[in-house]
Amino acid sequence: MSAQARSRLAEIVDGHRIVVCAGSGGVGKTTTAATLALWGALRGRRAIVLTIDPARRLADSLGVGPIGNTPCQVEPEALGSLGAPTSGTLTAMMLDQKGSWDELVSRHAPSEDVRDNILANTFYRQLSQSFAGSQEYMAVEQLGELDACGRYDLIIVDTPPTQHAIDFLEAPDRLLAFLDKKIVRWFVRPGFTAGWSTLQTMNKTVGFLLRKIEDATGVVALGQVTDFFGSMGELFDGFEERVERVTALLRDPTTAFVLVAGPGEQVLGQVDYLASQMAERQMPLKGVIMNRVHELLSGVEADERSTEGVAAAIASPVRRALEAAEVDASPQEVATQLAANLVAWQARARGDALRTEIFRGGLPPGVPLVQVPDLPSDIHDLAGLASLHGFLFGAVD
Repeated sequence: MSAQARSRLAEIVDGHRIVVCAGSGGVGKTTTAATLALWGALRGRRAIVLTIDPARRLADSLGVGPIGNTPCQVEPEALGSLGAPTSGTLTAMMLDQKGSWDELVSRHAPSEDVRDNILANTFYRQLSQSFAGSQEYMAVEQLGELDACGRYDLIIVDTPPTQHAIDFLEAPDRLLAFLDKKIVRWFVRPGFTAGWSTLQTMNKTVGFLLRKIEDATGVVALGQVTDFFGSMGELFDGFEERVERVTALLRDPTTAFVLVAGPGEQVLGQVDYLASQMAERQMPLKGVIMNRVHELLSGVEADERSTEGVAAAIASPVRRALEAAEVDASPQEVATQLAANLVAWQARARGDALRTEIFRGGLPPGVPLVQVPDLPSDIHDLAGLASLHGFLFGAVD
């Protein structure tokens, strides 16, 4: 089943244009996303990996130095050293939330004056940096731009940890609700600023609430909100169409969602919740990658699961090894320490296997689950990323 699952995962990556990696934090999701993109490049595809994880691990593992909102391509020579065909390319970019909003405004503003007014607006600056779901929406928007530009035939998206991954799925609808045309018309109606000031003066409760809004947003004069909506009016006309386009893109058959998880009980609970949320939103879950799995060690008998039993079994080889190395240490103490480590590892491995099988049983039929063992060192370069392909996809051409 494991070989079949790896073969199926290879088919998923090879057969889709967009792969979204979602899951909990700290399970190797960023590394996995980079590994999938490298797999595509090594098979002759023009691959790009987009991360909205602020960590720098992606840039380090790809060897491209600092990356940001501008796509940064891995040197062809580096890919060639791994056997990539000349047609294969690998590019990486890390979402800059504020920079992405500014680019969006600059791209769609009807004139330079309108663009400058929006970019200088205090409310806009606060909104673009701290609006709930803003980062996730810009990731979806950026995904739409990468899809539309036509330069890539494989786009890998590395989403934030689980709760924020839900925000990623909800971001388009949330922004549409915020930009509801009725709300926009209310803000930009004539005399709004004066009416707002009068309301603030006459009603102490409303005035108190408005001051709280001012404190939260950093906007000194809430009339700037009116200026913002007035300037953005023409941009809003195209937002709904773009949001609908990227929402359809996330549900498109050419898009695959791959959950990345670890075998811990809490992590699997979060991933199970995420999987259910994806199903409710009709997002196409196609595969699961279980990272950092502790594998049962062979050669340990059932009656040697206690520290004492294992220590007795390894006492003689430990003594011989210490004597051969001329190490001045107590064979019994060394054997006991090694036995404790081994027993703890085996117990954790049995727990990993049990939880993984229970989780596997709850997956939709046909969704493959592949396992990557707990490796002795971190991945920090292209060769390390390539070394994971055997675990993920099986035999490499």
